[in-house]
Amino acid sequence: MAKKRLTDTSNLLNMKKLNAGILMLFLMVFVFSSCGNNHQKQIAKTWQVTDIETSTELADSTKTQMMEGSQLSFTSDGHYTSQGGIGADQGTYTLDKDGKNLSTVSEAGRSNSVYEIKKLTDDELVLNSNGNTVTCTAKK
Repeated sequence: MAKKRLTDTSNLLNMKKLNAGILMLFLMVFVFSSCGNNHQKQIAKTWQVTDIETSTELADSTKTQMMEGSQLSFTSDGHYTSQGGIGADQGTYTLDKDGKNLSTVSEAGRSNSVYEIKKLTDDELVLNSNGNTVTCTAKK
């Protein structure tokens, strides 16, 4: 009888470990799938361009003109618009699964671009492409 209780206890412990393992796996899948959505949620807003760094030297007046009124807007359904000194454009965008790259396709056929996301928080977005960096802050 004592041997049967020991076996039952052992089986019960194994079941608890299995259930804990399944729960942990479920939580990990949920957390990792939520991370992808988090990048989409963070980027889906209007961003004011606050700084531009280029691979070539720009006069301060040119840089100021480029930043003047420049905004990028991203929607949660995958569309973007740009306006101001950086130029007016619209199209679609996608984020890679890690949220490290932003790809845009212009509706006007101007360009298809890929930007490395150097920083993305609720308040700041930093994009880099071909040695050019654009820093933006979220519009309130």
